[in-house]
This record gives sequence, structure tokens and C-alpha cells, in this order.
Amino acid sequence: MKRHDETLLRTAVQALQADEPDAAQVVASARRVASRIGLNAMVDSVDDLGVAAIGNCEDVRQLLKSYRAGTLSNTRALMIEAHLRDCGSCFRHAKSESGAAAVDWSAPKAARAIVWRPRVFGWALAPVCAVLVCSFFVYKAYWQVPPGVRAEVLSIDGSAYRISDAGDRQLSPGDKLTEGEHLRTSGGAHAVLRLSDGSTVEVNERSVLKMGARGHNMTVSLDNGAVIVQAAKRDSGHLYVKTPDCRVAVTGTVFSVDSGIKGSRVAVLQGSVQMMHAGVDTLMHAGDQKATYDTVSLAPGTDQIAQQIAWSHDLDKYLPLLAQFSSLQRRLEAIPYPQLRYTSDLLERVPADTLLYISIPNLGDYLNEANKVFQDQLKQSPALQQWWDRGHAANAADPTADLDSLVDKLHQMSQYLGDEVVVVGVKQTDKPGFAIVADVRKSGLDDFLRTQPPFSGSTRGLVVFDEKALDAAPVASKAQPGGFAVIRQHEAVFSNSVATLKQINAQLNAGASGFAAGQFGQQIAAAYSRGAGVILAADLHQMIANRPNLIRAQHTNQVAIENSGMEDVQYLIAEHRESNGVPENHLNLQFSGTRQRVASWLATPAPMGSLNFVTPNAAIVAALLSKDPKTVADDILAMAMPDEAQKEKLEEAEAKLQINFRDDLAANLGGEFLVSLDGPVLPTPSWKAVIEVRDSERLESTLERLAQSVSNLSHDKGAHSIAIESSEAGGQRFYALRDLTLGRTVAQYTFADGYMIVAPNRALLIEALQTQASGQTLAHSDAFKAVLPKDQNENYSAIVYQNLGPVMTPLLSQVSGETAVAVRQLAADARPTAICAWGRDSRIEAASDSHLFGFDFLTLGTLMHSGNNHTAVSVRE
Repeated sequence: MKRHDETLLRTAVQALQADEPDAAQVVASARRVASRIGLNAMVDSVDDLGVAAIGNCEDVRQLLKSYRAGTLSNTRALMIEAHLRDCGSCFRHAKSESGAAAVDWSAPKAARAIVWRPRVFGWALAPVCAVLVCSFFVYKAYWQVPPGVRAEVLSIDGSAYRISDAGDRQLSPGDKLTEGEHLRTSGGAHAVLRLSDGSTVEVNERSVLKMGARGHNMTVSLDNGAVIVQAAKRDSGHLYVKTPDCRVAVTGTVFSVDSGIKGSRVAVLQGSVQMMHAGVDTLMHAGDQKATYDTVSLAPGTDQIAQQIAWSHDLDKYLPLLAQFSSLQRRLEAIPYPQLRYTSDLLERVPADTLLYISIPNLGDYLNEANKVFQDQLKQSPALQQWWDRGHAANAADPTADLDSLVDKLHQMSQYLGDEVVVVGVKQTDKPGFAIVADVRKSGLDDFLRTQPPFSGSTRGLVVFDEKALDAAPVASKAQPGGFAVIRQHEAVFSNSVATLKQINAQLNAGASGFAAGQFGQQIAAAYSRGAGVILAADLHQMIANRPNLIRAQHTNQVAIENSGMEDVQYLIAEHRESNGVPENHLNLQFSGTRQRVASWLATPAPMGSLNFVTPNAAIVAALLSKDPKTVADDILAMAMPDEAQKEKLEEAEAKLQINFRDDLAANLGGEFLVSLDGPVLPTPSWKAVIEVRDSERLESTLERLAQSVSNLSHDKGAHSIAIESSEAGGQRFYALRDLTLGRTVAQYTFADGYMIVAPNRALLIEALQTQASGQTLAHSDAFKAVLPKDQNENYSAIVYQNLGPVMTPLLSQVSGETAVAVRQLAADARPTAICAWGRDSRIEAASDSHLFGFDFLTLGTLMHSGNNHTAVSVRE
């Protein structure tokens, strides 16, 4: 019976092998396949499919010569290309025969050849090479992850497992976890880990997490579950705890993180943490708690935090400290921070030829009051005292001595000074002079300064003059590390130049300089009227005029500068203020009149439709609105071709190419441009350019005419032949720019809704079109809107946005080994930011809501708190 079955099977197989489909079936099948994969293949007969079947690698290699000659049918050429793409052996064979990889993955079309001359375009390769070199060093310095252990298991109650590519294995105390290995605790289990940076992580039941390192940073990725982290004090870098929907950045802090079905919840037990969720950074202090979803209710006070960490074996230690730090934080918040300053008497007395003016607040009283509050709480709380002493157990001296000494010196110094300190740069004959000026509100500052030791590494300290000694001091006194100071009755001036001290001193003796009444001074006064935190003001026009060698070059360059309109730049005013914990950063670049030429290229604020072609996961986006491109072209020609000879060369080139760059190219463009990195970086960066187009048909006609004209020109030795090919898929026409010499596609583009979209491949173009159609765009992303500055503008003239996090995940499909580990860790450090700018008639402004500056008492405490790395006060990120 068995032999009979085998005979029947053999007979059936032979019948199937002998049953070949007829020509009509083959043609019908070919049409169906072509239709499904989006090819416009014309298959009317078996002849269109090729005279013989392609059955193996040998058949492919026999057809390579015909493929290169372009004599194969479209269908057969596609089969060759598909095989070469999948078969490495045949690809190498084709490359060795031709001397270059002349394989293109798109159907060949009628091409219009243009010439690419490396001498003309070679300059464009320089920035690319520079980026590659810089990227290598950035990778070595920041991305590359050093091998080694990331955590050690200190204790386990119950069962915990190591999850790796090699399988699952139960862990025991003393076991080590390396980069990328997961730890999973079972039901009812509890584990304690020590990270390689000295931090301790307490892990609750049914938790899954892994540890990683990049550069000076460590990351704990909590997939689900709960942890309590005692972050070690660091000299550099941060510890990050990352959940699927938030990231916490710390150094020297105790906090808990839960990651559950609804989302994540963070509670701070000691110190401060920076939590980022949905593009928003939140600074949290001891006793604070925050959830990533509104469906998670948070009760006020510490009761809910106590419930959140009730599983901890160290609950009795955390709760008293939590109460103490909550109380301490409330008392510190009650200390008045230096108020915004709305006027300044120093503004009236700086020299009239001041070119640079920087104003910062006096923080001495704030630091002193904060130290008093801390010391008082320390005396009243045994739990807080134990925590503080633990960090100084090895020191014989009073554990608060270093902190008290530093704060006391800063406070003493500040008591002699007024509410602000001003840095000024003044015009001088040879080079600018710089000095620090502050009001003196009581006598004795000179004696105090003379008693202070010199700076570390210096044998001489600050040389302190009175006015009489300053008059006698030689102007050419040699500069020294400690610098010089003159202490007057009402002012103190510090500088590294005796000549500058003499100049400032003479002006102070003369009284009001008139600077505040001048145009530059009025700009600074206006910044004070808005409330001054930190002000930086520069008279750029005078700075340039004071350094003529910067712009005196060849006659051609001088003419170009004069035609650029940048000589009309006047003032730069940068402001940072913080009100109720909300930062505001603003920059104002002013011109002496209406912006001209290059300075006027930035258009007035308006909606940016190009953002609708960018996904919410874009890593880098730069978009701007310009004035009429025809006018921009006029400005460029005026700068680049100031004499008749150069203009004649341009006219000659336009005649050969049969186009007019201004009227045929610039006139067909709109004024909106965008460049983005929107997708995987490897193996090919997923860049994207979106350009507003006024008339796509005329622009394409111009490009075709340009291609035809260039193809008629004689080819120089070493020139690359470039072809533009068009095809259609899904009712959308696409264009490919191909380098025929190298046999590869350089870029592809298409037109849609008044824009030209350019990308490395068609897939990115299709994604851009689908993004725009779906409405799920960067412009509508909550994370993107969250980082835009809070101001009166609903639109901007330019936006620069970065968010490196989402782009890292696609990278993992292209890389492996330590590179993949580095990419995973890089995502933990990503932090979206945006800078927005807008153009007005006579100025350009920019704004960003981010913590460019920040200092508090807890920062100082962390710097001073040495010893136990597990429980230090936090540093604001």
C-alpha cells in the first residue's frame, strides 16, 4: 500500500511539472502582478515577458550585457534589477564586470541628460565631509557605550530573572547585569540593585526594567512596574529614568516612578527632579507628584506618596525624610527670589561709548536666607540630620562647615554691593575694554577683598586700588590672574586692565554720561521696563565700525558687504526673565531703518503649510518664510556680480542654458522653504525638503528645458551624466534625479498642493503625501506646540525644532551591536526644543521658553554635599 501511494505521488508531481500554462494565462497573470505592485507594464503577449524564463543566477548573468545596453524589455529589466538587489553574489559579479555598481531600482524611463561637473559642485561636498567627521567624534564622545557591568543585584526577596537573547535565568544576590539585559521580578518579589554609578534602585513586584550607559549618563528604562531610586551625586552627567511616556532626569535625588496601564506617575521624596512628558519639562521638588494622564487622580499632601511607596522595605526611612523635605521645600519657596528690576542707576553712569552691557541680579541675600532655613530645619529634624551626616561620615570637621563658609563669603561680598552687577564693554583706541561695575552700599569692601586668598593655582590675588592709588598706577600694568579693582565711595569696578579701570573711574567722577538718554541706552531702559532678570545688550553697528579690519578686504568683498544690507544692523538685545518659575527668553536684532537686502529676506509671520508634510516624529526641522524669491535673486546678483564683466558672464551662461535664473526659476518659487530629518538616519538619512511653488508646470518645464540645454553641451573630462526620469504611481507623478555614471538615484521629487517635495527616495515622498492627507502632522502635534514660546504671536517667520528621541527607534533596524545599544541610550537623553523667529520692518525677533539660566539653593547644597552618593540634594538639570 505504501509503494502504491508513492507511485501515485510521483505521477502527480510529474503531471504538474509537465502542465505548463498557455500564453494567455501567462499574460493575464503578468498583468495582475504588474497592477498589484503599481507598475505601468504593457504586457500584451508572451514576447513582452522575454523569450526565455529566468530560472537561476546563470540566466541573470547572461543577460547583464543586454541590461547595461538597455535592450531588454521593461519587464525583463525589472526582473534583473530585483534579482541583483536580493542576490549579493550576482550584484558583486555585475559590479566587477562593469567596474561600478550600475544598478538602479526604478524602471528605466526616457532620460534627459544633464552634466554634473565635480569642479562646480565639489564645494557642496565639503560641508558633508565636515558633518561626517564631526559625527564620528560626537559618536565617539557621546554615543559610544563603554562595555561592562551596568548593575549588581544586592538583594532579592522572592524570584527575579535576567531576560536576554540567551534566554531567561533566575538571578541571585551578587549577579551582574550588563548593557541591554532586562530584569523581571515575579509576583510578591522585591529586589535591590546598585548601578555602576553608585545609585541604588529598589524594585517592586512584577516590574521589568533594564539599565544602560552612554557617555557620562546612565538610564534605567522601566517598561512597567515600580521603582524607588536613590540617585548618586555626580560631577557630570545625569541619571535618567525612562518609562514609555515620560523621562525623569536627576542627580543626587530620591524619587519613585510607577509605570502602569494608565500611564506613569512620579513622586519626589528628596531633592528635585526634572520630568518631561508630552514635550513639557516640569521641575518637581520634595513632596511633589505628577502623573502623565488626567485619569490618574493625585491627592494633595504626602499621604498618597506614602501609599505609592508602601511596598518599600525602607518605608520607615523615606516617610520621615519625605515630610522633612516637603517642609523644607515650602520654606525655601517662601524666601523671596531677587525681584525683577525695572530701573538701574548704573545705566546712567556707564561711559557714553559703551558697546556691551550685561546686567545680572545680586543673589547673596537669597542664598543666605536659604542657608538659614536649611540649618534651622537640620537642627530640628533627627532624620534630616542623619541624612546630612551620612554624607560626611568620614570628615572630622563640622559637616556644615564647608557649606556655611561658601555661603557666608558669597553673602558677605553681596552685602557690599547693590541689587545688580553690570558687565560693560567700552570703546578704546586699540581694542575694547571690559569691566564689572556694581553699586557699593556700605564701606569696607576694599578691606574685605584684600583678606581673601588668591584664586586656585594663582600666587597673587586681586590688586585693590583706591582712587588715589589708581591715578598713580601705570596704564601698562601687566595683567594677572587676580585682576584689578578700584573701590570708590559708591561704586566698585573690576577689570583685567588698569587703563579700563581709569576710563570707567573718570566717567564715574564726571557723573551722568548721557548713555541712558542715547538710542542704545533707551533700548536697554526698555528692557528694564519689562522686568530685568538677565539683560545682554550689544551695539553691533559700533562694534563692527570699531573693528574695520573685519570688513576691509578685497574690493569685491567690500561691495558685496555693502550690498548685503547688513551694515544697517544696529543693536542686539537679549533678555531672560523668570516669573513664577516660568522662563522667558527673547532676542531682538534691530536695524537703523527698514530691513534691506539680505536682512530683509526673512518675511513677516504667516502660516507654514510645509509643516503639514512633516510627521510628528521628525528629529530636526528648519522652516522659514522669505520675501519674493525674485527680489532675493536680485539681491544675490547684486552681491555676487557687482561689475559688468561678471554680469556679462552670467548672461552668456543663461544664453547657453536657454533660461533666465530670475524669471524662469525664482519667479516660479514661493517664499516658503523647509528642510527636515524625518525618519531613519541609516543607511540613508531620511532628509526632506519642501519648497513652495507658484506654478509647478512652468517650473517643471523650466527644469526640462535646462536639462535639455545642458545635455547639448560638450562634456568635460570626468563629468557625471545626470538624468531626470519621470514615472507615475497611484495617480501621482514622481521625478527621479539619477547619476548615470554611478548608476544610482540622487534624489526624487514630486509636486502637491502648491509645494515641491524632495527626498532621497519615493517612499519618503509617499509618506509626506500621506502625512499631509491624514492631518497627523508636526504642526498639529501637542508635543510640538508645547515647546513653542508663550507670546502674542500665532504665526512665525522661522522655526527651528529638534526632537531626537523618536528618530532613534527606526535606527535600531539598521544597526547592531554596541551601535544599537548607543542608539537606545541616546533616545533617553532627547529633549525637544524650539526657537521661533519673526521679522518686522526694522527688526528680527526670536524667542524660546526654556531654562537657559537657573540656580537655587539646592544646587549649591549638591555641590557642597560630598560623601554618600545615594542621598544628595539635587541639581537642577
